[in-house]
Amino acid sequence: MEMTEKKWNLELLHLGKMRCKKSRMILTENPEEEIDIPVSAVLLRHPDYGNVLYDTGNAEDWSECLPESIQQGFPVTEWVSIRTALKKKGLSPEEIDVLILSHLHFDHAGGLREFAGTKAGNAVRISRSELSHALVKVFTGTVGGYVKSLIDVPGITYQPVDQDTVLFPGLTLFLQQSHAPGLIGLEVETENRGTVLCVSDAVYLRENEEKELPPDSPNREVAQGFLEHLKLLQKRREQTGAVILYGHDLKQEEQWIEEEESDR
Repeated sequence: MEMTEKKWNLELLHLGKMRCKKSRMILTENPEEEIDIPVSAVLLRHPDYGNVLYDTGNAEDWSECLPESIQQGFPVTEWVSIRTALKKKGLSPEEIDVLILSHLHFDHAGGLREFAGTKAGNAVRISRSELSHALVKVFTGTVGGYVKSLIDVPGITYQPVDQDTVLFPGLTLFLQQSHAPGLIGLEVETENRGTVLCVSDAVYLRENEEKELPPDSPNREVAQGFLEHLKLLQKRREQTGAVILYGHDLKQEEQWIEEEESDR
């Protein structure tokens, strides 16, 4: 009798919203237009390999720990803790087996403190280049999207990733050179959505891909790098038949969560 290969189940966790100028996400004719963007995490479950979490959302004390520049550029309009989101799925941070951070910006690593001293918190996967970049930023005062109190956390130990890595059968980490150095993406074979490429902020919106437009940036190298990476992702998708999960696409998040709830 032929055995059916077990696959991952993917669930999207809604962790709140922020508001920002659309030009921060994509070139637009109206530089003052604002949009709502979701903050989310990905929960992966497997009957043999356990529970894997990708990103952790914003911090509970975001209004106190985030610099004024971030609060003005990305005001938080809704906050949901990663602990609350996991509880809705019948889990706690202590029951996560592996935690992967796409990168260390405040809206992806903000819930890291919930994993201090846990199994997942003792070996947080992050790319070595991103970890080095973030530490230089926070310890030299050139913060950008990094906040020292959110990533230098007692009870958290990082396990650097140096190259594309098959973490488990059906789950591959791949390094991206867009938005942040070595930003980790996931290629995961799922039971409920086929093959999915979780690309985080390497591509913010479906519109970025459909119109092949980068974020508005005065740095031409940033824009060119974004478009070059987009082509690599499109090629990867063609090879695998995957669907792309974008980093901050509200319509996609709402659609996926609605579909997941209707399937229960």
